Amino acid sequence: MTAIERHIELEGSSNLRDIGGYPACDGRQVRWGMVYRSGAMYRFTDSAWRWMAERGVRVVCDLRSSEERELSPTNWQGGDHTRHVGIAYGAKLLLAELQESGEAGVNEMHNSLYCIFPKLLAPSFKAMFEALLEQQTPLVVHCSAGQDRTGLAIGLLLSALGVPRDTVVADYRLSTQCRRVENEINLDELIAASERNAFARFYAQVLKRRGKAALRPRDLVNRNGQPLLFDAFNAIDAQWGSLAAYLEAELNLRHEDLARLRELCLTDASAQ
Repeated sequence: MTAIERHIELEGSSNLRDIGGYPACDGRQVRWGMVYRSGAMYRFTDSAWRWMAERGVRVVCDLRSSEERELSPTNWQGGDHTRHVGIAYGAKLLLAELQESGEAGVNEMHNSLYCIFPKLLAPSFKAMFEALLEQQTPLVVHCSAGQDRTGLAIGLLLSALGVPRDTVVADYRLSTQCRRVENEINLDELIAASERNAFARFYAQVLKRRGKAALRPRDLVNRNGQPLLFDAFNAIDAQWGSLAAYLEAELNLRHEDLARLRELCLTDASAQ
């Protein structure tokens, strides 16, 4: 399946993709139809929700802050028995990092965020991996744009499954072409909410300074031309020593858990 076919374009969706088919360890590949990644789903239409219901989605992992959820709530209609995981957190820490690095430029803003994601989002990542180990699939993991927080979540999962780093990065960078910003945020609603919602207030100020160009999908690289995802991996190495150590210390994923995860999420390349 090509990158274009991997991208699932539903009415009201942004950056919705199946992560299946990637080559992993021992000549196996990631199963199709098991894990989906997405941006915000608050603009899904009835046909989009039918698609979700037909897939039998069992778990949704929302990586957004409380303020983002309030601003763009997900009115889930993809099935009555879907479990929602993902631990909400206040946007204060995110906004503090953005404000501190904002004057340096967009890339530096996101570099700063990627360095705090591994610790901030660890409870949600842990819930996602637990759902996979409990065979609660299909699973959808999403944030607002489906690229940064979701990018790290999927980067961790694919890495845990033994997918080569260059393939992990290639999947991560597909977000630039697969995002549909008009389905991620309503500018009128954002501005109207800016008095009561800190997240809306921050981005209303960004729009005032930089215009709508600030919302355009960008190539996900830092000022050195390296994928921003590497900033998170480097932060993990610096604080925990290795990805494996992070997975065990923060997400409670031991060697035997990773082996089971691979048995559940991978299949022979010839089997699909």
